[in-house]
Amino acid sequence: MKTDETKKVSFIRIIAIASVGYLLLMIVILSAVWWNTSGTLEDSAAASITQAREMASFEIEEVLKSNEQALASVLQNNENIQVFEYGNENQRAIAAQNMVQILNRAAMTSSDVQTLVFYDLVGDTYIARTEPNISYEETSNIEKTIRQLVEDNPGNMPSSWFYWKIGEDSYLLRMYKNKKRMLGVLVKVSNISDFYSPESGIEYTLVSDDGQIIAEYGAIEAATDEDASLTHGGNGLIKDYLTENYIDVCRWSPDKEYYISGTDFASGDFSLFLSMTRSKVYGGFQILQVVIIILIVIAILMLVFMSIYARKTVFSPLSDLLRAMREIEKGDQNVRLSDNADTTEFQQINTSFNKMMDTIVNLRMKSYEERIAFDEATLKYVQLQIKPHFFLNALTTIHSMSYQNKNEEIREYIERLSRNVRYLFKSGLHTVPLSEEIEHARDYIAMQDILYPGSVFDFIDIGEGLEDYPVPQLLVHTILENIYKHAVSVDKMISILISAKAEEHYGEEMCHITVEDDGDGFPEEFLADVKNGNVKVKENGHGVGLWNLKKTLSLMYRRDDLIEFSNKDTHGSRVDMWIPKRVKRQSSLWMQS
Repeated sequence: MKTDETKKVSFIRIIAIASVGYLLLMIVILSAVWWNTSGTLEDSAAASITQAREMASFEIEEVLKSNEQALASVLQNNENIQVFEYGNENQRAIAAQNMVQILNRAAMTSSDVQTLVFYDLVGDTYIARTEPNISYEETSNIEKTIRQLVEDNPGNMPSSWFYWKIGEDSYLLRMYKNKKRMLGVLVKVSNISDFYSPESGIEYTLVSDDGQIIAEYGAIEAATDEDASLTHGGNGLIKDYLTENYIDVCRWSPDKEYYISGTDFASGDFSLFLSMTRSKVYGGFQILQVVIIILIVIAILMLVFMSIYARKTVFSPLSDLLRAMREIEKGDQNVRLSDNADTTEFQQINTSFNKMMDTIVNLRMKSYEERIAFDEATLKYVQLQIKPHFFLNALTTIHSMSYQNKNEEIREYIERLSRNVRYLFKSGLHTVPLSEEIEHARDYIAMQDILYPGSVFDFIDIGEGLEDYPVPQLLVHTILENIYKHAVSVDKMISILISAKAEEHYGEEMCHITVEDDGDGFPEEFLADVKNGNVKVKENGHGVGLWNLKKTLSLMYRRDDLIEFSNKDTHGSRVDMWIPKRVKRQSSLWMQS
């Protein structure tokens, strides 16, 4: 029959793996939703910021370009400017009036042109074209600023737009200056806001190259520090975030609170940074993020709860069932499961298991009792066979001596026979001390010497300390009886050796008893049958004693390796018996006769 060598797996292990796998799958799915949605929202925010950045930078560049064109148109009137250097006082007065008109015409070229200034350093003539609604204070501040710039910069002015704070307002300045005059244009930063749309959620921060906040659009969270401009923008942006790391790219700030992108202006020393807060980028998804986290936490808690519940209601009862089955395999038939289970199913299983075990134990006990009864009957049968066999041999001997008129020998024979009969029928257990069995053997040999005078030489050697060793009754007697029946005759001399010694047999300390003679030995057919476990009894009864002896040892000690029959190398037979100290099977039948 082909065996199934497939490796079996544990049901509990499969359930545990499936539960963990389910949790991991849920986490993976929710994480995928998280990252995919986050990525989509970030991409959308990046697209909006990029588009707004391009539009804002374009509009600012257009404003600056319009002012530069107006400034260039003023520079084209070089002849009028030359008058301030070479003309007389009247000519310079006329040139000043003309310069006012030139500045006005230049300012009219575009609505983005706000303030144009001309400052003659030689004649200290200051001419400005300002916005119509500008206050006197602002006009005065602008003039003061221009004069201060001349003082602070005796050389040339920066060749590009630069930032300057005038009063409370921020301005972008583009100035042309030499040793004799300065011409420039000023753009008020607060007026550059056409690109800003509050609905977009995008916040704008204009920053100079030296890190000063020029202007902010969409500020919703002003810093509360005393000097907020040094650390924060009004948009809540930390000043250190506004670096070239965000130029032309969209990135999260280090604290993950702002999504930032920036652009540099080639025409000036300043940059524009656009940002969106996390709440603007993710919007309602922030709530979904919280929900996802809650779901993951709930899933983990549910798994833990289900694991604890399953361990209590499924895994533990299964483990108890498996443990009980292993104990039963080891031979413990008294194992039972708890009558109280947490679930109806395991309650039914436990009840059925206990009933099944009770049934099995009862059946085994019944079978065991039947086997005991059979063994008792077998032992009784063997006993009944041994005793009549001995009596028949004794009667045959007496009958033979009567024909020889050996009356004295008959009386002595009957006396020794009576002692043997008392030994056979005395009250006792299965076993007797070895000394009693040997004493009985001596009586039997002496009794047989009457029948075969001078024909048998016997030698008995018993090891020290074995006198009280328990051996089956008639163990040696049965073999002696077989020797006298088949090997002893009046016309030849035969030797019989009986020995007993302590010896280890198959790892167990036993008493090794040997009975041997120098007769003709056992027939080969008999030895072959014994080797094959097929001891036969002849029709005339020959072999019944040896068969009974082998069967007795097997029944008493539950072993079939305790006796060996063999022939010696020269001639003669030999019987080796190993007797364990503990008897596996005791019976009161051995006390009945």
